[in-house]
Amino acid sequence: MDKKTILAFIDRFLADQSNKIENQKLTEFYDSFEKDAATQKHLEENAELKNKIFNKIQLSISDTTTKAPVRHLFTGFRMAAALLILLGLSTLTYWILNPMDKSNQLAKLTQPKKVEDMNPAKNIAILTLANKSKIMLDETSSGEIAVESGISITKTPNGDLIYIVKNLENSKNNTEEKYNTITTPKGGKFNVILPDGSLVMLNAASSLTYPVYFKKNERSVRFKGEAYFEIAKAYGKDHQRIPFFVHSKDQVVEVLGTHFNINSYDNEDYVKTTLLEGSVKIIKTESPIAAKFLVPGQQALTKVGLETKIVKADAQQTIAWKEGYFMFKNSNIKEIANELERWYDVEIEYSEDIAFDNITGYISRNVKISNVLRMLELSGIVNYEIKGRKIILKTS
Repeated sequence: MDKKTILAFIDRFLADQSNKIENQKLTEFYDSFEKDAATQKHLEENAELKNKIFNKIQLSISDTTTKAPVRHLFTGFRMAAALLILLGLSTLTYWILNPMDKSNQLAKLTQPKKVEDMNPAKNIAILTLANKSKIMLDETSSGEIAVESGISITKTPNGDLIYIVKNLENSKNNTEEKYNTITTPKGGKFNVILPDGSLVMLNAASSLTYPVYFKKNERSVRFKGEAYFEIAKAYGKDHQRIPFFVHSKDQVVEVLGTHFNINSYDNEDYVKTTLLEGSVKIIKTESPIAAKFLVPGQQALTKVGLETKIVKADAQQTIAWKEGYFMFKNSNIKEIANELERWYDVEIEYSEDIAFDNITGYISRNVKISNVLRMLELSGIVNYEIKGRKIILKTS
């Protein structure tokens, strides 16, 4: 079987949709793998396949705590272990989130907690127009919602906000520069396609302020929170590229046309700018002369009073939120809690005895918060209690 077929069978198995023939094919594939050293070496080198299966298994573990009988759960664990071994991962790696033995883990997983659960973030935002009027954007409304300075503002059924030039002359002749602001609350997310065609994907608890029409030889926006940017290339009358500036906490990012991510939440220690494609210049607000340039695969760490650091980026972890996953790689409990607070619109507190250790885990962002908390519980480091919209993290 080729890789695509294997992944399809695995997906169907972990979604409880596979049939006997598909399960038999997976078993045969595993049996043949055990006897084939070349296949083992090939799969060990295939990080994408390992990551996808590891993620699916994490989801399967979380979901089965609420909907699967013990017998089915045990079958799932056997298949999961087989798949991980097949991919060059040991069962030790599979259980790395918790040093205790597997029988204790299984007992924990089969004891569902009675909690008031919280749903993941949805496509919800507030659009503030130039005249200060506010429009609530949710998953139900779609179509043209406003027209400003010859620009049509439209919300698509997919949840994107698009700015389309309807009257070019009106846009150019309007001397007053008008700005819109889109704000996502905690528990919200939204995509915006700006008038120049640039895409901005806003994470929860973020805001973006931008002109309704970019009319000069410069494009500039102001931003708070976290967002992924895909900046469209634009050229002036002299055929020179028109730069794009993103003003965020403590810095300005100058862009010519590129893909990058900015995390500038107030409760994070550093502003993190990660470049995936193209090039950007990081300009510190307090010392614009000492600008830094990034190349793809690098991350800038900016903080008031400190020199900007350039480090190697973990691109996969940085944009995991955009791809629909939580990816914690040796992440501190407080960092994880900050992310969960924003995504699920909850309040997280800590017991007095909690140790702020690091945790590794990988799970979909589209599951309820109890699923994520169970994954964290498997670390053997933290336990939790839910009271309404408040979560208390405790030492296990």
